[in-house]
Amino acid sequence: MVSSCDDYDSWTADPQAQLTFGRDTVSFDTIISTVSSSTQRLLVYNNNESGLRISEVRLKHAGSSPFRVNVDGQFLHDGQGTDFEVRKNDSIFVLVEVTLPDTGGDTIAMHTDSLCFRLQSGALQYVTLMAGGQNALHWRGVRVFDQDTILQSRRPVIVYDSLYVSSGTTLTIEAGTQLYFHQHASMCVDGTLLVNGTLEEPVVFRGDRTGNLFDYLPYDNTPQQWGGVYLNGSGHKLTYLDLHSSTFGIKAEDTDMELANCVIHNTGGNALWAKNCRVKAYNTQISNAFGNLYQMIGGEAEMTFCTLAQFYNFDANRGWALRLSDYDLEYGDTMFYDISRAYFTNCIITGYGDDVISGSFIKESKFQDSVQYHFQRCFLNTMYSDGDSVRFVRNIYENPEDTMSYGRQFLLFDTYARLYDFTPDTLAHFCDSADIYWAEEFPLDRLGRSREADGRADIGAYENIQRQSMEDTANKEEKR
Repeated sequence: MVSSCDDYDSWTADPQAQLTFGRDTVSFDTIISTVSSSTQRLLVYNNNESGLRISEVRLKHAGSSPFRVNVDGQFLHDGQGTDFEVRKNDSIFVLVEVTLPDTGGDTIAMHTDSLCFRLQSGALQYVTLMAGGQNALHWRGVRVFDQDTILQSRRPVIVYDSLYVSSGTTLTIEAGTQLYFHQHASMCVDGTLLVNGTLEEPVVFRGDRTGNLFDYLPYDNTPQQWGGVYLNGSGHKLTYLDLHSSTFGIKAEDTDMELANCVIHNTGGNALWAKNCRVKAYNTQISNAFGNLYQMIGGEAEMTFCTLAQFYNFDANRGWALRLSDYDLEYGDTMFYDISRAYFTNCIITGYGDDVISGSFIKESKFQDSVQYHFQRCFLNTMYSDGDSVRFVRNIYENPEDTMSYGRQFLLFDTYARLYDFTPDTLAHFCDSADIYWAEEFPLDRLGRSREADGRADIGAYENIQRQSMEDTANKEEKR
């Protein structure tokens, strides 16, 4: 009788018997220089009918490599280790981390190495290691701006604590500047914040964690990576600001702000919370928040060609896409804040559920009499209003039972990897449905695409140029 363990413990030195790797390259997203990366996993399989012994695993640049490797629980000291085993039809884990040096430059520098597996047979197998390093400025301690300051950096700025702009002070952030906020770090503005981003070089507010939470999900696509922005003071104008993956987005009180071509995305609380403020927004996307996308407590709002898309899927108890109210009971606030003007023109307001728009008012019991609100040529996921032709003008109402609903009207809607492109799909109901008059004032969408090319603008912050191209092609074919 042959013992079953004899076969299980058989080993081969046949050079034709080799390892199989889960991938041939272990690559990292851009890593902040001098900061340790997250850990990448590599599975090494033995699909042979006998076990394989690995005489040595070593880094090609052992001793000088920025990569750190652990093979099957054994750390490779000085980048090399010996005597590993992989039984038949089994596998082992290889864990890889990297800390990249500061090269002194402003551009991303690529770093590569190779992990060499030498089998008992003498066969050599290789896996490539690759990482891009971005040098950064590191701001530790609370950074106070108490005089007018222009901030422009080609390197990301890592904010470990918080930024504070004093009353009477203007902080101007120029195009291409990226602020990477550490966990819980925020920005508080009692003065004035000016963001001068451009289409080609937006200003970015994000968390400082790089790498992936899961293989399919980067940390940068998850909420609550940092605090958010408090706006008080006055005269704020934010242009091409990309603010994402924060605990909250913008929290403003008793101030005025203009949002031009901005994105506030993927927040763990309210995305835009404004109490007694004057808000003007155009070509702006506010999307995916655990709280409300836009919480308006009194004040004024004028939103044109904006997209409010509430498809937050980390928690089903998400808030509204739009919530209007005249009170804020938080912290014992018993005052009333009248909404003197709330105008939404050519806007998409949508999300999961049958109704994503809410109004709650204490001062006046009659919604129609208490609030000066107006929706014109919008795409709305809310109850159809057939009794108010003054405040609801030529809108399109989303049907939740429509198979095109729940995000399928957009160009990219990947709830798995949390990747979204809220450009209308070619079959979207809100294509060619905007009030073209307003396209004269805002001729370009958030991505710089023309709204006037075919004389019919799309509702929302984005224009579908693919549809225009398809129609142009069809017209040419007809002329032929």
